[in-house]
Amino acid sequence: MAGTVVLMFWLLLHHTLDRGVQRSLQEQVVRNAGLLRALEDSIIRSFQSVNAVVKTMAESLPELDEDADIRKLITEQLRISPQIRSITLFDLDGHIRVAAVGSKGMKLEPACIAPLVQDPLKEYLISPPQQGRYPGDPFADRMPHQYIPFCTTVRDALGEPKAILMAAINPQYFTELFASVIEEQNAVVRLFHYDGSALIAPENRPAPALLRKLLQQKSWGEYRIRQAHDDAALMSYRSTSLLPLIVTIESSEKEALKAWKHDERMLSVVMMALSGLILFVTCFIVIVLERRDRIAGDNKLLSAAIRSAANAVFITDRQGNISWVNDAFLRLTGYGFHEVEGRNPRILNSGHHDKSFFNSLWQNILAGKSWRGELLNRHKDGRVMTVEQTVTPIVDRSGSISHFVAVHEDITARKDAEERAIYLADHDSLTGLPNRRYFEHQLNHLFNRSGSESAAIMFIDLDRFKEINDTLGHEAGDVLLIRTTNNLAEMLEDKHFLARLGGDEFAILIRPVLSQAQLSTLAKQVIETVAVPFEFGDTSFTVTCSVGISFSKVDQLDASLLQRQADLAMYRAKHEGKNTFRFFDAAMDELMKRRVFLQQQLEHAVKSNQSLSLKYQPQISMVSQRVSGAEALMRWETDTGEWISPAEFISLAEETSLILDVGNWLMESMFSQIAQWNKQRLPFGRIAMNISAVQLARENLSERLLNLMYRYEIPASQVSIEITETTLMVDSDLVSHNLKLLKQAGLTLAIDDFGTGYSSLSYLKAIDADYLKIDRSFVIGIGKNRSDESIIEATIALAHRLNLKVVAEGVDSPEQRDFLCAVGCDVIQGYLYAKPLSALEFERFVMEQSEHLRDDINDLEDDEYECI
Repeated sequence: MAGTVVLMFWLLLHHTLDRGVQRSLQEQVVRNAGLLRALEDSIIRSFQSVNAVVKTMAESLPELDEDADIRKLITEQLRISPQIRSITLFDLDGHIRVAAVGSKGMKLEPACIAPLVQDPLKEYLISPPQQGRYPGDPFADRMPHQYIPFCTTVRDALGEPKAILMAAINPQYFTELFASVIEEQNAVVRLFHYDGSALIAPENRPAPALLRKLLQQKSWGEYRIRQAHDDAALMSYRSTSLLPLIVTIESSEKEALKAWKHDERMLSVVMMALSGLILFVTCFIVIVLERRDRIAGDNKLLSAAIRSAANAVFITDRQGNISWVNDAFLRLTGYGFHEVEGRNPRILNSGHHDKSFFNSLWQNILAGKSWRGELLNRHKDGRVMTVEQTVTPIVDRSGSISHFVAVHEDITARKDAEERAIYLADHDSLTGLPNRRYFEHQLNHLFNRSGSESAAIMFIDLDRFKEINDTLGHEAGDVLLIRTTNNLAEMLEDKHFLARLGGDEFAILIRPVLSQAQLSTLAKQVIETVAVPFEFGDTSFTVTCSVGISFSKVDQLDASLLQRQADLAMYRAKHEGKNTFRFFDAAMDELMKRRVFLQQQLEHAVKSNQSLSLKYQPQISMVSQRVSGAEALMRWETDTGEWISPAEFISLAEETSLILDVGNWLMESMFSQIAQWNKQRLPFGRIAMNISAVQLARENLSERLLNLMYRYEIPASQVSIEITETTLMVDSDLVSHNLKLLKQAGLTLAIDDFGTGYSSLSYLKAIDADYLKIDRSFVIGIGKNRSDESIIEATIALAHRLNLKVVAEGVDSPEQRDFLCAVGCDVIQGYLYAKPLSALEFERFVMEQSEHLRDDINDLEDDEYECI
């Protein structure tokens, strides 16, 4: 019997030790993850600071002609940038032009020059560490110092590369940043580039292949690796969301288990002693039968204490006075046994629990039940710790409670990590406001309760936020968001729940709502609060906001619908002039229903391949007066017979991701038709198709398009790709990749609706376009608005200077045609020649227009029409 009990105790010890090991390893994972998030934030802020410095200098350098002025600017920036050792200005041949330190004229040919010059869309480049303290360091071969090159391009007014600006980042800055983690956790911190090259690593080895493979599946995580001497380590990694960087922490399992191993040895010793004591007591019981009853009671008390000896344990009598504690308890609380013996456990009371909490605890244990829960106890030195406690009553032979056994497990570190993770998951890191996830949680919680309480949502969108980011930089945008948050929080009452949904969007949950007038007053106060003049540096300006409001009783609507209504009302406020507010009304509801209806109809149209069709509007060369091609235009007729405008269904398709399926249908249909015309030997010229920015940014469109052209045997000279100006502003590697492949394949690229978006010479240069298309909004002003005519003249002159041809769309009258001819427009498209035609109608137009145009030319010869 004694052997069985001892075996059970050792099995229990083994199980407890195994759980302790797993718990220690899990705490190591949580601790590393929290450190990584903190390191990631510090690294991003440091590199963003460097980027802000070099970007500011790159924008200022074209205005400085003298090297002395440039050197002065460099010196000023170095004084406020502790991360940077030096800033060097290179010409495009790799010679040093100006540097805070280093020899002027020295040729180094940094590796970042070629990638930045070849890719105008690349804003900056972080290169692997170089030997020396700075570029051109004469003692680079004799000293262990290194620097990390951070390069950007200096461009002239036309967007042409003029020079390369390199900031030499001091790796020691980040080594000191990591020092606290390394010393406290005995860990190794490394920083890699996305391509795997080491930026900061003790051994300068590239990122392991397993790490690069895991990063393709998930941007953060951990895995365990084996090291020498049978030791293992936890490798935790995290890729930054804003920079091409990877930060890792490697910590030893042996170090993580160090404290637990000590506890394991102590528990083993205690268990061995207790096992021997059990055997001794058992033998003593056999020998001394007359003392059986008393020994049985003592053995029961001893057995209960042993079973609970895995963590901190103390035993009290029925009055709650401590009679025994184990070593783990002394380590956990900081007290000695002589300080707690005979005293009540209330010496550990932190004051965070009220009297009812302890009354409930005592009611349970005095009723003979075990109690388990979390307690906030106070250490002897005054700090508060969280413990998971189990209190078990012990009964004597008569069934009365004689003692209590309490077991404590310290879960402070785990609770702190959990609370921090919960906070970060529910709050915005910049403003500290609840984020979208937490806002929607609160809203759903409100609507899940029964009752007729009224609630309202205000969606707030800053009107000029993008302009501020583009002109003053993201730092100014962050300062504006923080200031707006503070002003709104100061204005709002406790019943108002303010959250940042993302970007420049805020939301306020109001409950209860007394009246619409009350909401109107609050909306006016919000608009006035946001419009307070904003100062940043030497600049002062005013930012306005657009506010959308929806309100309802909780039992009459659901949370998601209330949010959509507020969103629609906010967009209505923006469309009606901004700096105002609008309530959701029935008309917006009809608009929402129509969008849902159109989305369902469009999904059906794409799958059925019956409702979508293509029209072709001819494009006429102004030189030959013959068809030079056509633009393929999509048309859609719903099942109810309604024709939907492309402006309506294309935007809907982009918002719902149906644009990918719609685009695939367009390519298949158009290439199939071109292949048929090629078999008929129809001289149709070049067919233009519109490509959405969403398609370019979300899939390998170029590969799909080129594969279809290969399948249908379509030459590149017969296809033109039209994209809008706003597409060029999308900062996406996939967009750049798709456009480069299409251009390399020989397809013609045209920029559609030129002048209606954010025109930029650098974008025209980067895409290497062939055509500009003048938007119809300018063409209709010919003969009516001199400013429209001037814009057309300037656009055509600019295009021809850049070796681009110009297409004018929406030409509906001879007067418009004559003006465009006079200013040198190359191609015309509009109702003057033909409306969008079906494939058969376009075939007839191509075959017939040649004879008609010959007659027109003969008629015009008497008038000496120079454009023909």
